[in-house]
Amino acid sequence: MYVALNISSGNIKVLSLKGRQVKKWASLDLTGGPVRDGLILQPQAVGEAINSLFKSTGMPRDRVITSIAGLTFTYRFISLPRMKPSLIEEAILRAAKKEISLPLDELYLSWQSLPGKGDEQAYFVLGVPRNLIDIAVQTLKIANVEPYLMDLRPLALARTANRSEAIVVNLQPDCYDIVFVTGGMPTVIHTISPRSEGATLEDNIRRLADELTKTAAFYQSNHPEIKLSPTTPLLLTGDLAADSPASGLLQSEIEYPIEPLIPAVKFPDALPVASYAATIGLALKRTPPPSPARGENTRFFDIDVNLLAGKYRKPKAKPVPARYLWLGVLLAIAIVLLYPLYQARAHLTSKNAGLETDLNNVTRELNLATRVDQDTVATETSIREMTAATAAIKAAILNILGTRGDYTAGLQLVTGVLPPQTSFTSIKIRKQDITVQGETDSVFSAVDYAAALEDEKKFSEVRITSLDEVTSAVSGAGVTGIPTEVTVITFEILLQKQVPAIANK
Repeated sequence: MYVALNISSGNIKVLSLKGRQVKKWASLDLTGGPVRDGLILQPQAVGEAINSLFKSTGMPRDRVITSIAGLTFTYRFISLPRMKPSLIEEAILRAAKKEISLPLDELYLSWQSLPGKGDEQAYFVLGVPRNLIDIAVQTLKIANVEPYLMDLRPLALARTANRSEAIVVNLQPDCYDIVFVTGGMPTVIHTISPRSEGATLEDNIRRLADELTKTAAFYQSNHPEIKLSPTTPLLLTGDLAADSPASGLLQSEIEYPIEPLIPAVKFPDALPVASYAATIGLALKRTPPPSPARGENTRFFDIDVNLLAGKYRKPKAKPVPARYLWLGVLLAIAIVLLYPLYQARAHLTSKNAGLETDLNNVTRELNLATRVDQDTVATETSIREMTAATAAIKAAILNILGTRGDYTAGLQLVTGVLPPQTSFTSIKIRKQDITVQGETDSVFSAVDYAAALEDEKKFSEVRITSLDEVTSAVSGAGVTGIPTEVTVITFEILLQKQVPAIANK
């Protein structure tokens, strides 16, 4: 039996699955905003709530598969030459360092090999900020749940759908998950946040429809050999899909036929399937996939990565350099050759000792007194040097630890409010300011991004220092195959950090 735990900003859901049969399910509402954008802000409160939910349901805690809504992530599909299994990890890390713009030491990486042909092997590589995973693990330990597996919610939704061609949309109050499944594999995974509380459901549905259109266009431009049919079903699920007219509103905005997402498991009629679709996908993570859905010939390929793999991956020991091996061999040979000389010298010393006993006794006492005095002076000098070196090391560590959080906090601030169709080309984080360079689809998106950063109240000044329009040609984007010109807005935003006030003594 596997148990799925789905954590979102508004509630916690748990569901147990034995084979492909749903046994139990339950949920618990969260108040006070303890979770936001995939970050658990109050680990103690959330951990206690999870503990309470497990106690009330009696579900086991040994094989719990976890997911957090709105989790920030970045992913790439990477192709590498086929190689020995012992070389794969290093090759993937090298390729990820080139493909992913974020520093890899701030991400936990996990990956999975994909079906490949010829001399190349494809891999799905996923990176999640380390602080988000670390806090989630801390929360699970507070809840007395041993960390087992952690999954990305969009991948769990694709697993629930088990389709070879489909668009899966999960409507939740805190975020909307989008998954494009083509050729039996999740090829586009995306999460967007609904607008503020003042926005209506109609406003958010229109934004979702616009995001679907842009995502489909982006996918087609990068995969011209794959045609996304307008008859591709859109499988709609989530709390909002179950309790609101969202389906009708969305159907009026898009051309894809909308269907409810029906999981390929057995479940009681009382189960609100739309609300628990992602949770069911989590519980299916270690369950063998069923046969293809009716009318489909291609079997669904599950991307089954574990977000905890990067946290618990042990670094490989570095091989001893060859020069050190040769040095050891030469040292052993020298010891073997010098040992007879050492024995001869010891014999002569023993004979001379009998003749010079008296002189040696006096000399020994004098040398001992002198050596003790010299050792005392040398020890005091060494202690002073070690004390000074220790103080310098402590100061350096404190300086590093004191500023480390600034980089992570600054990165979270500038990425947390990034608008759709906007990407970074450069992020420079310095002690007093942050410079963000990127590309977007319109001037208004850049202005909205600057306004959102200013609303965070974390910077003394937010100023757009550069705003330009760049036109580039995209090959194969037009109907005739002739390159099409695409206009992109480039921007640069300068963020001045707030200087903390110094209290009067």
